[in-house]
Amino acid sequence: MMDGLRQDLRFAVRQLVRAPGFAALAIAMLALGIGATTTIFSVINAVFLRPPTHVHEPGRMVAVFTSDFSGPRFGTSSYPDFVDFAGGASGLDGLAAVTPRPFSVAAGNESFRAMGEMVSENYFGLLGVSLEQGRGFVPGSETEVVVGYGLWQRRLGGATDVVGRTIRLSGHAFTVVGVAPEGFTGAMRGIRTEAWTPLAAQRVLSPSDDMFTNRGDRGLFLFGRLRNGVSPAEAQSQLTVVGARLHRAYRERWTDHSGSARVVTVLPERDARIFPTIRGPVTRFLALLMGVACLVLAICCANLANLLLARGTVRRREVAVRLALGGSRLRLVRQLLTESLVLSTAGAVGGVVLATWATGALGSFEPPLPVPVALEFPLDGRILLFTVLVSVVTVLLSALAPALRATRLDHATVLRGDLTAAGVVRRVGLRDGLVIAQVAVSLVVLAAAGLFLASLRNATRLDPGFRAEGLALLRLELGIQGYDSARGRAFYAELERRVRAQPGVEAVSLAEIVPLGMSRQRRGVEVEGYAPREGEEMEFGVNTVGAGYFETMGIPLVRGRGFERGDRTGAAPVAVVNESFARRFWPGEDPLGRRFGTSRGGTREVVGVARDGRYGSLTEDPQPHFYEPFAQAYEADMVLLARTSRDPRDLLPVLIREARALDPELPVDASTMAEHLGYAWLPQRIGAAVLGAFGVVAAILAAFGLYGVMSYVVSQRTAEIGIRMALGARSGDVRMLVVRRALGLTVAGVLLGLAGTAAATRLLAAFLVGVSPTDPMTIVSVVLLFTAVALLASWLPARRAAGVDPMRALRSE
Repeated sequence: MMDGLRQDLRFAVRQLVRAPGFAALAIAMLALGIGATTTIFSVINAVFLRPPTHVHEPGRMVAVFTSDFSGPRFGTSSYPDFVDFAGGASGLDGLAAVTPRPFSVAAGNESFRAMGEMVSENYFGLLGVSLEQGRGFVPGSETEVVVGYGLWQRRLGGATDVVGRTIRLSGHAFTVVGVAPEGFTGAMRGIRTEAWTPLAAQRVLSPSDDMFTNRGDRGLFLFGRLRNGVSPAEAQSQLTVVGARLHRAYRERWTDHSGSARVVTVLPERDARIFPTIRGPVTRFLALLMGVACLVLAICCANLANLLLARGTVRRREVAVRLALGGSRLRLVRQLLTESLVLSTAGAVGGVVLATWATGALGSFEPPLPVPVALEFPLDGRILLFTVLVSVVTVLLSALAPALRATRLDHATVLRGDLTAAGVVRRVGLRDGLVIAQVAVSLVVLAAAGLFLASLRNATRLDPGFRAEGLALLRLELGIQGYDSARGRAFYAELERRVRAQPGVEAVSLAEIVPLGMSRQRRGVEVEGYAPREGEEMEFGVNTVGAGYFETMGIPLVRGRGFERGDRTGAAPVAVVNESFARRFWPGEDPLGRRFGTSRGGTREVVGVARDGRYGSLTEDPQPHFYEPFAQAYEADMVLLARTSRDPRDLLPVLIREARALDPELPVDASTMAEHLGYAWLPQRIGAAVLGAFGVVAAILAAFGLYGVMSYVVSQRTAEIGIRMALGARSGDVRMLVVRRALGLTVAGVLLGLAGTAAATRLLAAFLVGVSPTDPMTIVSVVLLFTAVALLASWLPARRAAGVDPMRALRSE
């Protein structure tokens, strides 16, 4: 058996070496299809399947969530709750807490911003992470830091004596006690964390913060390690008992907006690799990309099958001789499948190389997000196994039918030279069917790409509720630099004065949150004279903004006024609400002068009504939103907004220069509003780019398939064409004969593709902005484009057919 297999392999390699053009084309197509599917699977593997690196026994790790006040099940926890959970979960070997926090880092002569995590003292021990150097945190430590491997190498020179050094975090001296291992990026998958401090560092960095005593300060992500033999369900039962006890003791903090007790949920680590609230959309998006990649692979399989059918026709005499010499059909099929397996193996290698390049490009991609993203797609056994399975399936799908057809002939008739009787010019139904399938699948892929392109176009044209042109943004995080309220107010006032004095600057203001970014802020309200219904949501979006905010952003005020310099500390508390807020609580009435309180304390008077906008996403429905003046509700981390009559990109270095003139150690980040909106458009941009690339590849492959079939038809009908021309047929008639055949195949494929498109594109509805999954303009454009591609692919064979010399064709026959 093994000797026969080795013999088949040697013969297969020799045959492919003798046909280098065929082999190169087949391998290239396979590499393209296998590479596309392997690339998408690598992303799925990195996001969902690969366990965290450097974590001991990750299968025993669990994540613990407490439901949010407004209802979502997977919320964070307070520090007092963390302490109670840790003491009441006997099924856990330990429970740790972590909260992400950016730091300004000053090391040597440079200052920069780094993403960090504040963690409980048992963080590294519970994870089982072995540090590259040094140790983790000891009880009571407040000014210790463990630095990431990348930060150690890039910023600290990879110094072997780094442990014991002092660096400044957010304006305070911290001692380096350890270095994390290479590749470890923290507990939050996808975020590149580069520094860890104990939670106790909060007392140094923000002395006025009451995180350790305030049960309503919910900002901690919790994870634990199960004891041997304990299931996540058992651990959840124990924590549910603790939660019930906390609800009885702290009813106000442990009751949600519907009046129900908060819910504790324990998830195994594999289910919490992506935050549960976004797991569904991410899963659907990656499933969509994998589905399209598989369609591209199907087109590659169809093209390979067509190539193998054509090659089987060329090798008919060889097959006939082997059958005449006593070879069995099964033996010949095995030989032909072995040749296809060699091609598939070479294509798989090429696909892995292509996937490695593609994932490397993805890893270097920096999306417009406010946090550094750690995108790593290492090649592992799971990916290699997937590639092998794809290769085997490819061989079975593309090579089995051509192999069976190539060996199903009358060898005696072939050897006599009667090709028609042998079935060689019998019909090309299988080849036609493959081309029709290619056209149909390609149309589905192109339609999906077209819909995403239309969605991206619509997203960029949607009115966000403000005027984005001419706006420059400067993000400032005074909180991580240790500024108190007095210093922060003085800093922002001076920075506004400096920027307002710059040439071309028309307006300047501040905002805690820039719309359509990642940041969100919600706050509960109590409206005077309004009695909420049972279970009614009374938490709404809020933004703290400076004087002149609405003028700077270009947000129209439909009633009243915006914030002015007189709205300061000591003056009557005021607020501006949007139209949806006013309609909900004062329908048909004048909202000016109305009052409402917030969970932050204090009652505010409505002095203005702003036009509705989009705050969280481009596709959201109008929703209540309100604004508080910065002068009355100080926030340390703000964004300076500057409107300019010039190109806002020219203003960015000026903003950075003025901020650093006030504080050289302050990390700053400047961008235009157009760049900021790149986050809101990110799903459409990624979808349009990836599906657009797949669509182009699909169209090219389908065009090659159509070209191959028509070339084959012309070569097999040379004698017929010669007779037609000898009898007086004009070259134009011959060209139309070929083109008509190609158009027939294309129309059949388009009709089949339209049916598939109607079903498949409905899956895209959740990702589209302002465009229907059956958008007629997009579908018609795709059909016309594909028809043009088909005509181009058939024109060359048609021209060659029209150039046939009748006498030479008849002589050769």
